[in-house]
Amino acid sequence: MPLESLNDVERRVLGVLIEKSMTQPEYYPMTLNAVVTACNQKNNRDPVMDLDEASVEDALEELRQRGLVSVVLPAPGARTNRYRHEVAARFGWEKRVTAIMTELLLRGPQTPGELRSRCARLVAFESLEAVMTTLDYLQQSDPPLVRPLPRRPGSSAIRYMHLLYPPEEQAAIEASEARTAGPAETAPGRAPASSTDATLRAEVEQLKEEVAQLRAALSELEGRFTALESTFK
Repeated sequence: MPLESLNDVERRVLGVLIEKSMTQPEYYPMTLNAVVTACNQKNNRDPVMDLDEASVEDALEELRQRGLVSVVLPAPGARTNRYRHEVAARFGWEKRVTAIMTELLLRGPQTPGELRSRCARLVAFESLEAVMTTLDYLQQSDPPLVRPLPRRPGSSAIRYMHLLYPPEEQAAIEASEARTAGPAETAPGRAPASSTDATLRAEVEQLKEEVAQLRAALSELEGRFTALESTFK
């Protein structure tokens, strides 16, 4: 059964429920207040949102009517309903598929290197090739659940978007990417990149990110060493 398009609040709420079921199972299912707090986190979210309780409750109800969320009635002595997602039961997504879809729901389009790094808190991918294999599966599913976007100028990696956006929002994202893409990436008749090529580009992008992190760490160490030298002079 295909997954219908979701608005921005519904995507955030569903992403949060899946995320917390994997990262904090001891606090799952979640109360309405916990879902609101998680939706408005400043880390692992793009964009950062400021949702109120009413809008989150409306989204939970809409997701419940679509069979994507269920309500867990209070246990004896408790007063508050809790909510859980039904993605696994409805669609049968395995853990790697679930992790990538969750990160795309919570952060929007990302490169394979970014997905590998950010999915680590949900499930480990041993290589970028493993990420690409999962993305290929999601592209070939019926209906497709992700799509590559035109490569941005100066970037060696391709970003992938999920296809749960409403049609007008999906078109706006693709148009925005096309405007920023270089001529070579958007030239008519250009053959799509192979999975191997995409994997190599993703690996280069990941290496660039790691080199930047190492340079920052080295700079910090040099600063500490200089401070220690001045202390002993």
